[in-house]
Amino acid sequence: MTTQAVSLKARRARAGVTALFFTNGALFANFAPRFPELKDAFELSPEQYGLVLATFPLGAMIAGPFAAKLVNKLSSARLASYGTAVIAIMITLAAGLVGLAQGGGAILVLPFALLFFLGGGADAVVDVGQNAHGLRVQRLYGRSIINGFHAFWSLGAMTGGLMAMVAKALDVPIMYHIGFAGVFFTVMALVARRFTLPGPERSAEEEASESKVRVRAWSPTLVITMLLVLAIAGAMVEDIASAWSTLYMRDYIGAAPAVAPVAYVAMLAFHFLGRLTGDRFVERLGAKLTIRLGGLLMILGMGAAVFFQNPVVTVIAFALSGFGAATTVPLAMNAADDIEGLAPGVGLTIVSWLMRLTFLLVPPLVGALVSATSLLASIAVLPIAGVFIIASTIVLTDQAKAKQK
Repeated sequence: MTTQAVSLKARRARAGVTALFFTNGALFANFAPRFPELKDAFELSPEQYGLVLATFPLGAMIAGPFAAKLVNKLSSARLASYGTAVIAIMITLAAGLVGLAQGGGAILVLPFALLFFLGGGADAVVDVGQNAHGLRVQRLYGRSIINGFHAFWSLGAMTGGLMAMVAKALDVPIMYHIGFAGVFFTVMALVARRFTLPGPERSAEEEASESKVRVRAWSPTLVITMLLVLAIAGAMVEDIASAWSTLYMRDYIGAAPAVAPVAYVAMLAFHFLGRLTGDRFVERLGAKLTIRLGGLLMILGMGAAVFFQNPVVTVIAFALSGFGAATTVPLAMNAADDIEGLAPGVGLTIVSWLMRLTFLLVPPLVGALVSATSLLASIAVLPIAGVFIIASTIVLTDQAKAKQK
């Protein structure tokens, strides 16, 4: 195969994977802003509402361990594409039940929970499938492009949120809104698959690539543990910002209600920017130094927010943290998929699954910490997360040194 043919194949596949990441971000983000409607439709208490929403990550936890087998059986591209269609079907049917339940239909909450559970399971395997295929494409490129894929997931999530805002403003019924989004993004995912790579998950051409994020020759269990610490510490920025930043801004440091969400918006915007530019930093500085500098931004930014307790400083701190943490999850997944001695998709599956399991536990733990102290504790955990990010990079080897061996 000529270099030109390889380049064309890689560019087409990159476009296909980018579309898959975009659809995955957009689908769920269309539904999330309309969650309060299901609480009203099914007449749920706050506790029941929380339990119903928890069925999505529960489905992801249960289905996650099977993702590697499905990758090897169906191929990563088919898994990502067809799995997206399953997510769309599940949430469209679930939205239909919300529409039917308006005015009294609490009994429909059980089939809704089942559909949501199945949607979460599909989302877990799609996550592994699209990342596995993105890493295949990256190996053909011979340089880091994984952060760019995740940037388009973030862009998809922002697009989905905007679509939901428009649908709400126009008073579009939830079943029609989610049904349209489901059909549109399913078609996009199915078309995207036609651009993806054929054949086995690891070709000799891909294995010869120098785009790997290399890890130390430790036991796979220890390597995966360290990569999991890296991924969780990096993802905590998103989790804390979505759950606590607005509340902290409004209730602890007295920001006006209209200004309070700005910290979250700043984090999202700079998180997207960090992923969009992250591959350039990896190419220039290497994965290890890029991650360490990002962790340092978190420590300095959120440390300043804890010390000064000022709305402007807090917004800047979340922006810096979003930018700094942007590459942690993509690079942790990249490294997990390149662990020597593990079959394709296994390391990626384990890290992806355990991340979901852990984040079922993090929100209540932070909540308990806030209850025992104050809202300041909700952002004070982020400089600590920055320390863990830097410490966990010990598992990575210097890429330049690795090439010399």
